[in-house]
Amino acid sequence: MNARLTLAVLLPFVACAVQWLLWDILKPYVWFLFIPTVFLSAWVGGLLGGLAATVIGTLLAWYIFIPPAFSFPLDNPASLFSIVIFIFTGFLFSFFFDQLQRSKHRANEALSMAESANEKTFQLYQKLKEAQRLASVGNWAWDIQSDTHVWSEEIYRIYGRDPALPPAIYPEVQKYFTPESWATLSAAVEKGLAEGVPYECDAEVVRPPGCPRRWIAARGEAIRDADGNIVNLQGTVQDITERKLAEEEISRLNVDLEQRVAERTAELTAANRELDTFAYAVAHDLRAPLRAMSGFSQALREDYGGQLQGEALVFLDQINLASRKMNDLVDGLLTLSRSTRGGLQYDLVDISALSKRLLVELAQSDPERQVTVEVEAELQARGDARMIEVIMRNLLGNAWKYTAHVAEPSIRMYAEERDNARLFCVADNGAGFDMAHANRLFKPFQRLHRQDEFPGIGIGLATVQRIVNRHAGAIEARGEPGKGAIFCFTLSDTPADSAQDKKEI
Repeated sequence: MNARLTLAVLLPFVACAVQWLLWDILKPYVWFLFIPTVFLSAWVGGLLGGLAATVIGTLLAWYIFIPPAFSFPLDNPASLFSIVIFIFTGFLFSFFFDQLQRSKHRANEALSMAESANEKTFQLYQKLKEAQRLASVGNWAWDIQSDTHVWSEEIYRIYGRDPALPPAIYPEVQKYFTPESWATLSAAVEKGLAEGVPYECDAEVVRPPGCPRRWIAARGEAIRDADGNIVNLQGTVQDITERKLAEEEISRLNVDLEQRVAERTAELTAANRELDTFAYAVAHDLRAPLRAMSGFSQALREDYGGQLQGEALVFLDQINLASRKMNDLVDGLLTLSRSTRGGLQYDLVDISALSKRLLVELAQSDPERQVTVEVEAELQARGDARMIEVIMRNLLGNAWKYTAHVAEPSIRMYAEERDNARLFCVADNGAGFDMAHANRLFKPFQRLHRQDEFPGIGIGLATVQRIVNRHAGAIEARGEPGKGAIFCFTLSDTPADSAQDKKEI
């Protein structure tokens, strides 16, 4: 900028020197050489350069070339008029070229901004194309009034259309879909055109022979003008082939899984039915020989007891005891079998009243014992009343039995809420058990205490668990040796699946 201003200031001096050297030729044209000089100075130096050249040129021409020379005469009106015209012209040139330079600068800035904006737009467009490619999403627009369509590159790829071709118009696009899909899609588009409601539907795309199947998710919405008329439709097309293939695979696996479950359920049901029948038949078939053993040993003792010597009577007593124990086992086996047989009749059961009644029965059967009992009021549950009574009879009976050696026995029946479930609990301060062996509690004929300590056959808790399972519930146990035990169970209003019912048998 400084160089251009310096040149603009030097030009009047150069013009003055040329005028001086060519005075004989240019004498009549004193201002002729200076006007182009001011023009060039203004063009080179802008407003400041033009003004400087105007002032310098005016002074030089006035002082040197207007007679009398080497003075500033004021007595010649024509000369004064020429000076005024020259100064006005210089100022005009300076202002004009300054505005021209400013306009050029602004134009350059605008052009630079436009180029930058174009570059950013191009970059954004490239990013949009890449994003659409990665997401397998293309966008489209349909100007209804001019019936023109615009597709992004991704839609061409999804449909397998030649990018050199124009976008397919609405009726033509039908060839890209299966008849079933087109019926659904066209109905959605027609409704969008008629009512302006947005739509979204899946459609299967027809691909060239040998190409894999392809599905899309088509979405569209209507654009209205100021008067509310629908003038455009726009939307997206997304390739959802992978999702559809995954859904088909999941559906196929589900069908296969359901078939396997059905087959397995049928096999398990048949096996459980056979096992149930076998257990029931064996239990009944064992009763006859057991009665015979017990009856003949009793008759032998009564008829020939006086003739028996030594340990013979003891042996008869052991035979009789073993037959009774075996009979108890048969009864337990039948009880266990009945707990998983027959349908469930769901009713509202008053567990509080049931517990109180069972505890009264236990107290009447063992009047010598003083047991502190506590039953929470208004405990209710839905389930099979007969089965729930079996649950409570076993749990309360166990609590009564295992507190036999405690100085101040106590039994408590209550409920607690846990994880949005209602648990019914029976707690006692009796013998308890070691949690390390808790997995044996609910197995048939498994016991954690010796027979001489607490009699039993180990079938009660196994029966309880099966009944709870049939009610789609769960049972848990907590205990500590010498500090009692707590048994809590849940019941569901909906029975468990029949296969689940049988699973634990």
